[in-house]
Amino acid sequence: MFTLKRIQGALPSASMAMAILALVVAAAGTGYAAATIGTKDIKNGAVTSAKVKDASLQAADLVKESKFRYIGRPGAPAFRDGGQGDCVWRSAAAVISGIQPPAFRKDRFGTIHLVGVVIGADGPGGDASCDGATESEDPVIFVLPQAYRPARTLIRPVGPDGSIIVVGPSGLFAPGATLPPGAVAWAGDPEFGALLDGISYQPAGSRLVAGGPVSRTTPQGRRILERLGLG
Repeated sequence: MFTLKRIQGALPSASMAMAILALVVAAAGTGYAAATIGTKDIKNGAVTSAKVKDASLQAADLVKESKFRYIGRPGAPAFRDGGQGDCVWRSAAAVISGIQPPAFRKDRFGTIHLVGVVIGADGPGGDASCDGATESEDPVIFVLPQAYRPARTLIRPVGPDGSIIVVGPSGLFAPGATLPPGAVAWAGDPEFGALLDGISYQPAGSRLVAGGPVSRTTPQGRRILERLGLG
């Protein structure tokens, strides 16, 4: 038979009972906190990359990729016409079926991408000639909005026929030509077309680009620009 003494010996001590009770309360408190903490309770910047499990984020968790803005369409820059209607730029999609129209966008990492093919032709205004060698406005295809301009002017040779220039925040002062900030221009024969595909860069103000804009062009620099077809 169990005696009262044996029953009392089987029961936990007061200190053990308190420890068990404290453990139960703590566990309940943790569950309560996890269920009630919201985004307002988390300090901005408190969740860092080290706290995010690798491969745990999905596409829906990331900044959405922006859509392309097509030149000449509502909400996008217009095609230029040489300033006097003598150099009319347009999409090559008008004459080549299925080709990518000229456009630009900024991806989720802040990089700007240009795409498409453009062509120029003589217009009826001005001197009726699309000739960048004599008029500095003729080579300008369109002008990018400020947030999409490169931190530095880019000059990209396209085959043996010319170069695409994407002008930075200081503008470009070449021999016989002045291109405004944000200009996307073609140094070559406009009728041959200008390819924008593959041009990507960091915009002005990006933390990935050090230093400020440079506006000085030396005599040696002018000779280099001339050899690139900008003189």
